[in-house]
Amino acid sequence: MPYTQPDLSEILSNEQTLNTNLVKAQTRLRAILDKEEIGYTQGDGVIPLIRKLPVPVPTTIEWNCYDSWLTYSGPQTGKRSTDGYPVVRDQHGDYIPDVPVTVRRKPISGGSWSNYGSYLSSNDRIDLYPDANRGGYIYEVYVTANPSVSMQLSLPQYWFNYCRDEYDDYAFYEVLDTANPLISVNVKSIDTSYLSYGTNYFYVTANAAGELLLAIPLKNAPTIVGANSNTNVYIGYEVTRGNAAYSDGALGLGGGMVGNGSRNSMGVFLNSSDGDFITTYGNTFYFNPRDCGFTVSGQSSECVVRIPGGSSGAYTYYENADGTISEYAGYWYASQLGTRYGPCLVVYKNKATANERIKVTIKYIKASCP
Repeated sequence: MPYTQPDLSEILSNEQTLNTNLVKAQTRLRAILDKEEIGYTQGDGVIPLIRKLPVPVPTTIEWNCYDSWLTYSGPQTGKRSTDGYPVVRDQHGDYIPDVPVTVRRKPISGGSWSNYGSYLSSNDRIDLYPDANRGGYIYEVYVTANPSVSMQLSLPQYWFNYCRDEYDDYAFYEVLDTANPLISVNVKSIDTSYLSYGTNYFYVTANAAGELLLAIPLKNAPTIVGANSNTNVYIGYEVTRGNAAYSDGALGLGGGMVGNGSRNSMGVFLNSSDGDFITTYGNTFYFNPRDCGFTVSGQSSECVVRIPGGSSGAYTYYENADGTISEYAGYWYASQLGTRYGPCLVVYKNKATANERIKVTIKYIKASCP
């Protein structure tokens, strides 16, 4: 075959590129060894330097997982899964991709571990689904080759859940029975059209000037009467305290239980300056505002209505986000509200104007059912 004269300039260019890359590789390898305090000689080439490199050791593992509320079944179901992404890191905190990991779980209430699956870290998405265990699970992920490198995540499960955040489905319109209010005083109309578009607010319009009161029952809520005290319905709000006195006008948002004839209990959180809570008492409304410390002027605070189960229903508790402040609403010892009974959301305005359109914003509605 014929001989072809090589292009010496191309060979020289390739050799120069190769030498440049080798020098860069040597510099990077030496930097790694310096960081690890591993000795080497200046004459070591790339291969000897590579042989001195330390092996990354899986040292820590973490769950990158949103700690979601999960619901199992029924028309009230809002969030049926959440995703977990385990990340394994070495002794320097650098992540190591594609490390085999194992996930197992056990009931939060107690029990033995069961295997959930095997995955690769930083690669596989782990779908966590609820089941008939209403108490939820502790999920543990660990390095398969070294189970001592592990991390746990407690994930509650609920059979009733409407949350409002960027991870959850928005379905408040399915849980509020606005067509059949338990109490409707000075209410001209209720507009929930916005809820069907994924928002977390609706509007109530006052009929005339004066006090407005509305109690909307929750659809598909777990049974409260006759249930044990571990059954709880929660209604959460973000309340920002203003600087107008209650006597000048205040909006109240809350909830309670209404209609069983002997144990009615309601209360609301206020946005006024001289009180942040009002409640029912005896056989009438005793709307005397109190400052319980739920809110701080100019700041947004999470305020929670907790409606627990009991033999005939129990006190409704009103709490801050971490439960360090807790007040209860007194019973309404009469049957003024009729025979229907159930948890409800409450809207109150002490000095509404005629045709005033009141915006009601909800943070979440959820429940735990043992």
